[in-house]
Amino acid sequence: FEYRRMKRLTNTYCYIKEISAMTGVKAGTIRFYEKIGFLEPVERIPNQYRVFNEHHIYQIQVCSLVFGGFVNTRLRKISMHIIAAAKAWDLEAYDKAAQNYLQAVEQDISRAKKAVSIVTNQLDQDENDQQQYSKKEAAELLGVTPETIRNWERNGLLTQKEPYSRRRYQINEIRRMYVIRFLLDTGYSCMAILQFLTAYDDGLDQKAASFLLGTVENAELYSRADQYLKSLSRARTQADTLCHLFVEMKKI
Repeated sequence: FEYRRMKRLTNTYCYIKEISAMTGVKAGTIRFYEKIGFLEPVERIPNQYRVFNEHHIYQIQVCSLVFGGFVNTRLRKISMHIIAAAKAWDLEAYDKAAQNYLQAVEQDISRAKKAVSIVTNQLDQDENDQQQYSKKEAAELLGVTPETIRNWERNGLLTQKEPYSRRRYQINEIRRMYVIRFLLDTGYSCMAILQFLTAYDDGLDQKAASFLLGTVENAELYSRADQYLKSLSRARTQADTLCHLFVEMKKI
């Protein structure tokens, strides 16, 4: 998506062909945004032609940026607040939502880099960190929900404690969760991750790597990690643009 600084409309409205040229978004996509409810109501003149106002110009840009920056379900959920605020033309809420999205993308970049470091330098690094984390605290660190961690436990990706006992997580378990989330985000199945972790826990490092890497020539894990980090980098650029749009939107 190419961010375009919009000229103020000389008339009170423009047609779909004109707004498509202004925003660089195809007319069919604009109609989809309207149909799905991401734009404020679009007026129709007596001949039933759609006419768009200045709000619509920015709402269409916002949608294009948000949908062009999809990386994972967490970021998508956060980004939808930006679309809702833009549709309502609640600029205070928009600014807050855009800033939250940018922060969330930066957090995911940091988590992804940490996970790559953990995988490439082995899971059981010796650290002197004796802190223990509750499920809620662990979820906040990972950017997931406590229920997500429970699902990882049910699926065997994490060990389970006795029923009804209060769970506390050591630093090595937190590192393991960083890896689990990263591998899920990069497209690995729970089964592949479970095979990897099971083999690693059994001390079969080479076999464990084969579940993720395939052949040395393919280096699948590194390729996926590279693509994922590139996607996050693009999302950060788009998040920056969403924040800059706020300045333009205030001028209307």
